[in-house]
Amino acid sequence: MAEHHTALAAVRAGLRRLTLVALLMLAVGVSAFAFMLMYRHVQETRGEGAIDSPSALETVYADNVPASGRFTKQIALTCFGATGTTDRDTEVTSDLLWDDSWFFNDPAQYNHELARAALTLSTLAYSESAYYQDADNNLPYMENALHELGFFEVSTESYRYRSQVVDELLDVVTQQSDGIAYTLARKQVMDGDDNERELIAVAIRGSYGSEWLSNFNLTDAQASSAAASLAAEREDDHSGYLAAAMEIADELELWRREAYARGHKVSILLCGHSRGGAAAGVLAAMLDDQQESASGAAAAGFSAGEGDNIYAYTFASPRTTVSASNSALRYANIFNILNPADPVTKLPLETWGYQRYGVDIWLPSVDEEGFEERHTAMRSAFTKLTGDKSTYDPQVETVMDDLVEELGRSIPTADALMTPVGVATLAGTCALWLDPTTLLLGHYPSVYMAWMQTVDW
Repeated sequence: MAEHHTALAAVRAGLRRLTLVALLMLAVGVSAFAFMLMYRHVQETRGEGAIDSPSALETVYADNVPASGRFTKQIALTCFGATGTTDRDTEVTSDLLWDDSWFFNDPAQYNHELARAALTLSTLAYSESAYYQDADNNLPYMENALHELGFFEVSTESYRYRSQVVDELLDVVTQQSDGIAYTLARKQVMDGDDNERELIAVAIRGSYGSEWLSNFNLTDAQASSAAASLAAEREDDHSGYLAAAMEIADELELWRREAYARGHKVSILLCGHSRGGAAAGVLAAMLDDQQESASGAAAAGFSAGEGDNIYAYTFASPRTTVSASNSALRYANIFNILNPADPVTKLPLETWGYQRYGVDIWLPSVDEEGFEERHTAMRSAFTKLTGDKSTYDPQVETVMDDLVEELGRSIPTADALMTPVGVATLAGTCALWLDPTTLLLGHYPSVYMAWMQTVDW
């Protein structure tokens, strides 16, 4: 019996030591993690420790003469849906038709050629992230593409602290997940009558890392910039998307002022996929409202921009606003391209009052006559683009209405979503109704690109 008690005491002592060791290891791990984030925060404050933006000398040119007029270029980009284990493995090429004269036309007239080009730029917005993770092994895809298209100034500075894992973790801790990565670029464009404008293109990256949290930020936009005055009047907009749009608006305003100082008229192209499309749509609405009220823009510290042509093409955008004027005539220049088999386009729920600014344009639906023929053409285009067969299932659309109805019952308001229970209910319901492995396939830019190459509106 004594030996039994001695053995039991030894086991208990051993367990206590193991527990102590485990706690010490946990404490060391937490301390190391905290130190890593603190050190990274210091680096970011000082502008150190991140990959620098590529210079023009580091990009690859097709020729020495800037492209102008109407032309086609073969563009390299990485693409969700292509098979590979690294970013370079998923590199594909796609022909991009471009026409400088597009940016003299009425922005409220849908232009399918321009929409296709905008989708390629929106997809490139994701490709650029790899360069800022590892410049030695990845190309600056966006810079290369825009120089091919004749843009003489390109800025992707916003990617520097928004592409590394450590930066995404830091954004969660510092509650900066409403930040966004985007590209600004400019070129001089002319029409057939020798009229000239300065085109400023803005391509916005979709949800990336911790930025997914911003999709659930419906109520708390932060503004500390010239855009803050405009934001104060936009309480109907999704706060996460509004915060991202305001950040871009500040930088865009500087570029516009520079163009005005040179005496140029300005055209602006805004585009993005997913969250990038949502931010592009809200930013376009802000600019449209600004043109509607030049005095309000001046009070907010913005240029009047009354002669600006604003073209906005968004893809796979979630809903962005509860404003009752979302379809007002002044927003007719905002075109939202949507796949009915893409669940992201159904959120936030319409029953909560959410819509998108501008005009919604839906890709082919399974209920339409001739869908199978169209889907066959889409699959062929997908294989040509990615080298792989399409695994996206358009029949997801058939259960979407029932899923949305169930979500409306289980999460009756937007406020109900803004809780751990609400988020868990959303995830659980989607997982119950849809196969998680195929849930977002209809959301991929590659699927949108394949559809856009086969439809012709």
